[in-house]
Amino acid sequence: MNTRKRVAQAKSEAVAKLPEACSDEVKAVEFLEQTRWNGDPYCPRCGCSGARQMKGRNGKRNSRFLWHCYECDRQFTVRTGTVFEDSRIPLRHWCYAFWAACSSKKGVSALQISRMTGLSYKSALFLMHRIRFAMADTPGTTPPLTGTVEADETYIGGKPRNPRPRREGWTKDKAAVLGMVQRGGEIRPLHVTDVSGPSLRGALLNHIDRNARLLTDESYLYRKVGKFFLGGHESVKHSIREYARGDVHTNTIEGFFSLLKRGVYGTFHSVSRKHLQRYLDEFQYRYNTRKLDDGARTVGAIKKAFGKRLTGAESRMPA
Repeated sequence: MNTRKRVAQAKSEAVAKLPEACSDEVKAVEFLEQTRWNGDPYCPRCGCSGARQMKGRNGKRNSRFLWHCYECDRQFTVRTGTVFEDSRIPLRHWCYAFWAACSSKKGVSALQISRMTGLSYKSALFLMHRIRFAMADTPGTTPPLTGTVEADETYIGGKPRNPRPRREGWTKDKAAVLGMVQRGGEIRPLHVTDVSGPSLRGALLNHIDRNARLLTDESYLYRKVGKFFLGGHESVKHSIREYARGDVHTNTIEGFFSLLKRGVYGTFHSVSRKHLQRYLDEFQYRYNTRKLDDGARTVGAIKKAFGKRLTGAESRMPA
């Protein structure tokens, strides 16, 4: 069997197992254990393999699905060292929420998860914040964007109750988002505190390779930072209705912004500033895995949940 057929078979197996994992707790545990350990369970604390599956008096699996490590003599489950740890939410609901979040192009709200699983809204929100935390890339592990990179900024938020004249700043009540996308590659959306030259300069230089070619609109904010990129800096003039000049345009990043806003306004309705980056991480993960099918994307998100912890206090802190 060639590589392409093996990959297709693995994807189909994941899609076939997900419905069972979303409806049965034992199947959910087995699905997560297979995804995490691939048949060779190891202790999340000491890293030793060869753990023993603990049994109940009836000879079946322990009701808490415990494992025992011979090396450190401690017990653990598939929840240990993950975003599931210290949560009483059944794992079948976690599997469903991961699947829903990865298969919905514009995301899924906590209220919808509450309706489908029977969880309270507070528990569903608890669950979804941890899934977004799992989807986020670990800082320092993502390579800089290369080649041709588009950059633009947008603003998230509704209309103010007392509209101001444009000269007083129509964006004052909105949250600013800077987006950078590599043509044919990955995207990096960031929640920035303000849209100024120094703020954008620091973000662009941190996430884009100096040899890249930068494409923006005609905003004066990009003029100085564009000189740092050896591939050159080109822009289009939206003020004169120039939206593309050959391959010079920002349509890719604006398309992502359109998808993001439809998700925020149509699915979530309202997003607080302190949690905005978590929602951006969710949209970033789906965009960067857009070439995968829903099953592979869900399995990838679940694998990113292993080795991450998020306490209740941290979930209420700014992302």
